[in-house]
Amino acid sequence: MTDDRTLNEIAHIKADLEKYYVLGHAQYDPRLYEQILHPQWKMFHLENGDLTQVDREEFCRWYEPHNRNPDLVWTFDIHTVDVTGDVAQAKLSLENQKVLYIDYLNLMKIAGKWWIVHKIYHQVDKE
Repeated sequence: MTDDRTLNEIAHIKADLEKYYVLGHAQYDPRLYEQILHPQWKMFHLENGDLTQVDREEFCRWYEPHNRNPDLVWTFDIHTVDVTGDVAQAKLSLENQKVLYIDYLNLMKIAGKWWIVHKIYHQVDKE
């Protein structure tokens, strides 16, 4: 059974994911990412079968406003958020007409604030 404190933490995480992470994607606004991606955040992904790592600075450069395609319509779904003490994991999907991302995000509550510290994802190209 999940207690009220945990339910409040889950609600807070979901709200922050939507406000900063999802909108960061949709609006191509790295300032939003900086509100939820910890400065030491890392993303791991496969590129041509090799494991690669991206830091927050590089990731935010990908989402600068001049890279935005205004014709893309982003939708999202937060599938799960699991909280244990000051750590959490979220699974969500982000999708537009060209791509579907399934993101697995690890979060930590640091100095009273939830931060995404790690991301892995699966990508499905639609074209």
